[in-house]
Amino acid sequence: MAFTFGSPTSTVDSDDYVSSITTMSGRYDEQQQQQQQHVTISDHATRTVSKIASYFRQGFLCDVVFVCGHGHMKQRIAAHRLVVATLSDYFRAMFESNMLETKQREIVINDIDPDALEKLILYAYEGRLEIHQDNVTNVLRAAHLFNISEIVDSCCKYIEKQLHPSNCLGIHKFALQHDLDELTNTSWNYVLEHFTDLIQNNHEFFELSFDEIKQLLIS
Repeated sequence: MAFTFGSPTSTVDSDDYVSSITTMSGRYDEQQQQQQQHVTISDHATRTVSKIASYFRQGFLCDVVFVCGHGHMKQRIAAHRLVVATLSDYFRAMFESNMLETKQREIVINDIDPDALEKLILYAYEGRLEIHQDNVTNVLRAAHLFNISEIVDSCCKYIEKQLHPSNCLGIHKFALQHDLDELTNTSWNYVLEHFTDLIQNNHEFFELSFDEIKQLLIS
């Protein structure tokens, strides 16, 4: 199709015009792409997590305070809701539902060891947690309450390695009380395998009820 305006005649083909514009646009886009630069910092995530962890230690920009402890000995642990919510669905539900904790700055958690709670919160920031014989049961109780499965599993595996004729009955009772199925089964099997040593080395055996002793004998 052509457009004619007066004399002398000048003819412009519309298809050629569109093609020319398209070509120019394509060249422009290509030039823009060539000028773009994507910046990727390999340790960006690590540095960000480290910075957020330092804010936790400083109490900087914290928007929630957990209050826990026994009696008058209360401990306050300031943290960031966003980070704590990554620990488990327990905390996520606490912060996003219609529960009172959603709007409260201070949240009281009873019957939890303050040091154990602080270690779990720090774990949310750093991804590491030190477990030893003096804190493993308190950490396990707290992790079980808050449904932090990877910490529960790690604590149970640690305890399994500590099984001994002198403590296996106590560990078995602990596992039963906290519905730790795998630890319950493992400790019970240990009891059965070391029954003779258990009688000689574990005073807890003589504190067992008749039904518990009966269960041992028939297993």
